[in-house]
Amino acid sequence: MNKRTIAIITIVFAAALLRLLPHAPNFSPLTAMALFGGAYLTNRYLAVAIPLLAMLVSDALMGFNGWAFTEQVAIVYACFGAIALIGTGMQRNKSILSVGAYTIGASVFFFLITNFAVWAGGFVHQPALYTLDGAGLAACYAAAIPFFQNSLAGDVFYSALFFGGFYLASINIPFLQSQR
Repeated sequence: MNKRTIAIITIVFAAALLRLLPHAPNFSPLTAMALFGGAYLTNRYLAVAIPLLAMLVSDALMGFNGWAFTEQVAIVYACFGAIALIGTGMQRNKSILSVGAYTIGASVFFFLITNFAVWAGGFVHQPALYTLDGAGLAACYAAAIPFFQNSLAGDVFYSALFFGGFYLASINIPFLQSQR
């Protein structure tokens, strides 16, 4: 493994550990971390595995937030794995526009999938939080909008920090520069 790859993996793990610092609810580095890992780790297996492993380590250090391993936890991890895989689409183009579009798209993807899972959980777990119809699904999404505001803000902030910081560091640190 070369120095550049080790540096990228270190950034991904450091990003996950940022979750341990006090922060506003849902203002998290995880989406940006997954996109960054996907965009910079050229091995697809590592691009997905490293962000998920970093997330698992940070979850363990936080005591798994009292979560039992439920289907919703599996959905969250699957979403971040998918976001890392989606991030591989930026491997050749990490422009500001590209990073911004991928970040917003990943935020919306996570919002839609995880809140659908909360609503659909009513089919398995009774009593259901929301009615199991279109109105219940709409109510579930509406209730999640305040959380989405912080998620999106965190995703944009951390994407700018990780992608912009890495770009600036690579200007002055030769081994961080792409070998292409």
